[in-house]
Amino acid sequence: MGMIRRLGRVQPITDTTERMPVGNLVSLVFVETLGIAIILGSSRLLAGELDFIHTLLIAPMVSFVLIVAQPQLPGSRPFRVLAAYASAGIIGIGLAAFTWPITIRGIIAAAVTLFVMYLLGIFHAPACAVPFAALLLSFELLDAPRAYVILMTYTALVVVLAIMANRLLGYRSYPERWW
Repeated sequence: MGMIRRLGRVQPITDTTERMPVGNLVSLVFVETLGIAIILGSSRLLAGELDFIHTLLIAPMVSFVLIVAQPQLPGSRPFRVLAAYASAGIIGIGLAAFTWPITIRGIIAAAVTLFVMYLLGIFHAPACAVPFAALLLSFELLDAPRAYVILMTYTALVVVLAIMANRLLGYRSYPERWW
């Protein structure tokens, strides 16, 4: 108990969507829905014949909603989001190439992804899902580089759309910091 007192009180992150006026809430949901529609529409163009890739693209879509709803979070900063997906994509797509049991690869993916994100200061919760999505896919090793490029292109699109959505909603200060 004494140690907790010495460390001080941890303040929870304020959720800016709590008790939001209905007019603002409708605007937020409308802009997020419009962004998701654009993201889903671009998904087919990016994936081409790699239909399996859509599973990898779910996490960036969740990132879009998070960044628009809570742009003040450190994990919502554009370069941190991109760096989180870059590392998670390499780890997940890399581990997908191995033939070890999926449970073993999943445990390794979780440990390595979290370690790298915390070590580099790029923690972004939705990106943690990427290695698991990659492990659930069955794709040829030759498709791995293209899958990674598609993931990163999609993530960059999500960040750009989130910046535009925040501007549209009047959050002109987003991003306050890029890193």
